[in-house]
Amino acid sequence: MINENFYESFEEQAQEFDEEIKIIVLGESGVGKSNLIIRYNGGQFDSNSLSNNSASFITKDLTFNDKVYRINIWDTAGQEKYHSLTKIFVKGSNIALIVYAINDKNSFNMVDFWYKILQDSCENIKICLVGNKVDLFSNKVVNEETAKKKAQEMNAGFGLTSALNEDSGIDELIDGLIKEYINTKGKKPEGQDNKKIALGNKDVKEKTEGKKGKCC
Repeated sequence: MINENFYESFEEQAQEFDEEIKIIVLGESGVGKSNLIIRYNGGQFDSNSLSNNSASFITKDLTFNDKVYRINIWDTAGQEKYHSLTKIFVKGSNIALIVYAINDKNSFNMVDFWYKILQDSCENIKICLVGNKVDLFSNKVVNEETAKKKAQEMNAGFGLTSALNEDSGIDELIDGLIKEYINTKGKKPEGQDNKKIALGNKDVKEKTEGKKGKCC
Protein backbone atom coordinates (compact mmCIF):
# COMPACT_ATOMS: atom_id res chain seq x y z
CA MET A 1 0.00 0.00 0.00
CA ILE A 2 1.37 3.40 -1.01
CA ASN A 3 1.47 5.97 1.77
CA GLU A 4 -0.72 8.99 0.98
CA ASN A 5 2.28 11.20 1.78
CA PHE A 6 3.85 9.85 -1.40
CA TYR A 7 1.30 11.72 -3.49
CA GLU A 8 1.82 14.94 -1.53
CA SER A 9 5.57 14.64 -2.05
CA PHE A 10 5.09 13.92 -5.75
CA GLU A 11 2.85 16.97 -6.16
CA GLU A 12 5.42 19.15 -4.42
CA GLN A 13 8.16 17.88 -6.76
CA ALA A 14 5.90 18.54 -9.76
CA GLN A 15 5.42 22.21 -8.93
CA GLU A 16 6.69 24.56 -11.59
CA PHE A 17 9.91 26.46 -11.07
CA ASP A 18 11.79 29.13 -13.01
CA GLU A 19 15.37 27.93 -12.68
CA GLU A 20 17.47 25.12 -11.22
CA ILE A 21 20.55 25.64 -9.06
CA LYS A 22 22.93 22.79 -8.29
CA ILE A 23 24.86 22.78 -5.02
CA ILE A 24 27.61 20.24 -4.39
CA VAL A 25 28.80 19.43 -0.85
CA LEU A 26 32.35 18.08 -0.59
CA GLY A 27 34.53 16.95 2.29
CA GLU A 28 36.01 13.96 4.05
CA SER A 29 33.89 11.16 5.44
CA GLY A 30 32.57 11.96 8.92
CA VAL A 31 32.68 15.78 8.76
CA GLY A 32 28.88 15.97 8.93
CA LYS A 33 27.87 16.75 5.34
CA SER A 34 24.72 14.64 5.41
CA ASN A 35 23.42 16.09 8.67
CA LEU A 36 24.03 19.64 7.44
CA ILE A 37 21.88 18.95 4.40
CA ILE A 38 19.22 17.20 6.47
CA ARG A 39 19.05 20.23 8.77
CA TYR A 40 18.74 22.59 5.83
CA ASN A 41 15.90 20.48 4.49
CA GLY A 42 14.00 20.75 7.78
CA GLY A 43 15.07 17.41 9.20
CA GLN A 44 16.45 16.43 12.58
CA PHE A 45 20.04 15.74 13.60
CA ASP A 46 20.78 12.01 13.51
CA SER A 47 23.76 10.92 15.59
CA ASN A 48 23.51 7.44 14.04
CA SER A 49 23.62 8.55 10.42
CA LEU A 50 25.98 6.55 8.23
CA SER A 51 28.50 7.82 5.71
CA ASN A 52 27.18 8.11 2.17
CA ASN A 53 28.08 5.64 -0.53
CA SER A 54 28.64 7.43 -3.84
CA ALA A 55 26.22 10.39 -3.64
CA SER A 56 22.68 11.40 -2.79
CA PHE A 57 20.69 14.58 -3.14
CA ILE A 58 17.73 16.53 -1.79
CA THR A 59 15.54 19.03 -3.59
CA LYS A 60 14.15 22.23 -2.11
CA ASP A 61 12.34 25.19 -3.68
CA LEU A 62 13.31 28.75 -2.80
CA THR A 63 11.38 31.86 -3.84
CA PHE A 64 13.51 34.95 -4.38
CA ASN A 65 12.64 38.15 -6.25
CA ASP A 66 9.32 36.66 -7.41
CA LYS A 67 11.02 33.66 -9.00
CA VAL A 68 10.97 30.04 -7.85
CA TYR A 69 14.34 28.31 -7.81
CA ARG A 70 14.64 24.53 -7.64
CA ILE A 71 17.66 23.87 -5.41
CA ASN A 72 19.30 20.47 -5.94
CA ILE A 73 21.86 19.75 -3.21
CA TRP A 74 24.23 16.86 -3.83
CA ASP A 75 25.80 15.13 -0.84
CA THR A 76 28.96 13.34 -1.98
CA ALA A 77 30.82 10.48 -0.35
CA GLY A 78 34.13 11.42 1.24
CA GLN A 79 35.78 8.00 1.18
CA GLU A 80 38.80 7.72 -1.09
CA LYS A 81 37.30 4.85 -3.12
CA TYR A 82 34.50 7.18 -4.29
CA HIS A 83 36.70 10.12 -5.31
CA SER A 84 36.55 9.29 -9.02
CA LEU A 85 32.74 9.28 -8.89
CA THR A 86 32.73 12.60 -7.04
CA LYS A 87 34.42 14.25 -10.01
CA ILE A 88 31.44 13.21 -12.14
CA PHE A 89 28.83 14.54 -9.72
CA VAL A 90 30.63 17.89 -9.38
CA LYS A 91 30.19 18.82 -13.04
CA GLY A 92 27.54 21.45 -13.69
CA SER A 93 27.48 22.72 -10.11
CA ASN A 94 26.76 26.40 -9.45
CA ILE A 95 27.67 26.48 -5.75
CA ALA A 96 30.04 24.32 -3.71
CA LEU A 97 30.46 23.82 0.02
CA ILE A 98 33.82 22.38 1.07
CA VAL A 99 33.23 21.07 4.58
CA TYR A 100 35.81 20.23 7.23
CA ALA A 101 35.31 19.45 10.94
CA ILE A 102 36.92 21.88 13.37
CA ASN A 103 38.00 18.93 15.54
CA ASP A 104 39.57 16.98 12.66
CA LYS A 105 42.86 18.34 11.29
CA ASN A 106 43.02 15.79 8.48
CA SER A 107 39.66 16.93 7.11
CA PHE A 108 41.06 20.47 6.90
CA ASN A 109 44.29 19.26 5.30
CA MET A 110 42.17 17.70 2.52
CA VAL A 111 40.49 21.01 1.62
CA ASP A 112 43.03 21.65 -1.15
CA PHE A 113 42.20 18.27 -2.68
CA TRP A 114 38.47 19.08 -2.89
CA TYR A 115 39.22 22.56 -4.18
CA LYS A 116 41.30 21.12 -7.02
CA ILE A 117 38.40 18.86 -8.04
CA LEU A 118 36.22 21.97 -8.33
CA GLN A 119 38.88 23.82 -10.34
CA ASP A 120 39.22 20.90 -12.75
CA SER A 121 35.49 20.34 -13.19
CA CYS A 122 33.66 23.69 -12.93
CA GLU A 123 33.82 27.25 -14.20
CA ASN A 124 32.62 30.35 -12.35
CA ILE A 125 31.41 28.30 -9.38
CA LYS A 126 30.72 30.05 -6.06
CA ILE A 127 32.63 28.32 -3.25
CA CYS A 128 32.27 28.47 0.52
CA LEU A 129 34.62 26.84 3.02
CA VAL A 130 32.57 25.53 5.96
CA GLY A 131 33.94 24.63 9.38
CA ASN A 132 31.45 22.17 10.84
CA LYS A 133 30.89 20.73 14.34
CA VAL A 134 31.23 24.00 16.25
CA ASP A 135 29.27 22.28 19.04
CA LEU A 136 32.66 20.68 19.73
CA PHE A 137 34.37 24.07 19.96
CA SER A 138 36.33 23.10 23.07
CA ASN A 139 37.90 20.23 21.10
CA LYS A 140 38.82 22.24 18.02
CA VAL A 141 42.18 21.62 16.37
CA VAL A 142 41.71 23.89 13.35
CA ASN A 143 42.27 27.56 14.12
CA GLU A 144 39.59 29.89 12.75
CA GLU A 145 42.11 32.40 11.42
CA THR A 146 43.95 29.62 9.57
CA ALA A 147 40.68 28.53 7.99
CA LYS A 148 39.81 32.10 6.99
CA LYS A 149 43.20 32.47 5.35
CA LYS A 150 42.61 29.27 3.40
CA ALA A 151 39.23 30.58 2.24
CA GLN A 152 40.86 33.80 1.05
CA GLU A 153 43.47 31.82 -0.90
CA MET A 154 40.62 30.01 -2.66
CA ASN A 155 38.64 33.24 -3.20
CA ALA A 156 35.88 31.51 -1.25
CA GLY A 157 33.36 32.47 1.37
CA PHE A 158 33.71 31.18 4.93
CA GLY A 159 31.25 30.05 7.58
CA LEU A 160 30.98 27.99 10.76
CA THR A 161 28.12 25.54 11.31
CA SER A 162 26.78 22.71 13.43
CA ALA A 163 23.98 20.33 12.58
CA LEU A 164 23.46 19.56 16.28
CA ASN A 165 21.69 22.85 17.04
CA GLU A 166 18.71 24.22 15.12
CA ASP A 167 19.85 27.86 15.47
CA SER A 168 23.42 27.38 14.21
CA GLY A 169 22.89 29.33 10.99
CA ILE A 170 22.85 26.59 8.33
CA ASP A 171 19.78 28.04 6.62
CA GLU A 172 21.27 31.54 6.63
CA LEU A 173 24.57 30.25 5.27
CA ILE A 174 23.14 28.29 2.33
CA ASP A 175 20.34 30.75 1.54
CA GLY A 176 22.89 33.56 1.59
CA LEU A 177 25.09 31.72 -0.91
CA ILE A 178 22.12 31.03 -3.18
CA LYS A 179 20.99 34.66 -3.16
CA GLU A 180 24.53 35.89 -3.82
CA TYR A 181 24.80 33.48 -6.73
CA ILE A 182 21.48 34.70 -8.16
CA ASN A 183 22.44 38.36 -7.75
CA THR A 184 25.84 37.93 -9.39
CA LYS A 185 24.85 35.41 -12.09
CA GLY A 186 25.59 36.72 -15.55
CA LYS A 187 28.10 39.29 -14.34
CA LYS A 188 31.74 38.99 -15.34
CA PRO A 189 33.46 37.32 -12.36
CA GLU A 190 36.38 39.06 -10.70
CA GLY A 191 37.10 36.20 -8.32
CA GLN A 192 34.92 34.73 -5.64
CA ASP A 193 33.54 36.86 -2.84
CA ASN A 194 35.91 36.09 0.03
CA LYS A 195 33.81 37.62 2.78
CA LYS A 196 32.20 35.36 5.35
CA ILE A 197 28.70 34.47 4.21
CA ALA A 198 25.71 35.26 6.42
CA LEU A 199 26.84 33.49 9.59
CA GLY A 200 28.52 35.45 12.38
CA ASN A 201 31.34 33.51 13.97
CA LYS A 202 30.95 35.46 17.20
CA ASP A 203 27.31 34.37 17.51
CA VAL A 204 28.21 30.76 16.88
CA LYS A 205 30.90 30.82 19.57
CA GLU A 206 28.52 32.31 22.10
CA LYS A 207 26.01 29.53 21.41
CA THR A 208 28.47 26.64 21.31
CA GLU A 209 31.65 27.45 23.24
CA GLY A 210 32.08 25.18 26.21
CA LYS A 211 29.35 22.83 25.08
CA LYS A 212 30.18 19.18 24.62
CA GLY A 213 27.95 16.79 22.81
CA LYS A 214 27.62 14.42 19.92
CA CYS A 215 29.34 15.42 16.78
CA CYS A 216 27.47 16.17 13.56
